[in-house]
Amino acid sequence: MCGNFKLTADDLKALDAGDGEALNDRGADCYRAGDYARAVEYYRLAAGLGEVTAIVNLGYCYLYGRSIVRSTDLAIAYFKIAARKGSVDAMYKLGDIYSSSKWGVEDKQRSAEYYEQAIEQLLTPAWAFSADLRLAVKRLLPYPSLCYALGREYLSRDLDLACQFLLLAHVGYLILIDDGEDYYRKTDRRS
Repeated sequence: MCGNFKLTADDLKALDAGDGEALNDRGADCYRAGDYARAVEYYRLAAGLGEVTAIVNLGYCYLYGRSIVRSTDLAIAYFKIAARKGSVDAMYKLGDIYSSSKWGVEDKQRSAEYYEQAIEQLLTPAWAFSADLRLAVKRLLPYPSLCYALGREYLSRDLDLACQFLLLAHVGYLILIDDGEDYYRKTDRRS
């Protein structure tokens, strides 16, 4: 751990209780504040307790080099662990990583497999038992980046499906922007 990293009494209680979610939340607070070193330490503790979101967060820290040496291999490893545990975010990010040459591991087939795995995780089994389009939309809207990636993916194969995914991405991004997610505001043409 970092030399100046100290656990609070609440952190120790969370560890004793096996509350990885609380430790991940502390890491997320540190991350938002720009204290990536502390965030990574909290994520490591939470991941050690099996907190899937913390495992995904460690993947992002390795992918972008947030206070640790950037490592695409370790990022992919963390994302794969989280994907095996059912994380849609990890599945999407693996699809994203393999979709481009940016990360040095481009593999369009793997990319498509991970994107489709994410969609299946979101829509199955509920979708299998219901033809209610509202259910699909409700489950997909919180993942506009996944919808956008799928829209791009399907442009050459199924234009109607591509347009549907791109429309969901657009609406999902607008909802996030309206909810104050500043990260997406820079891409919004209304700003």
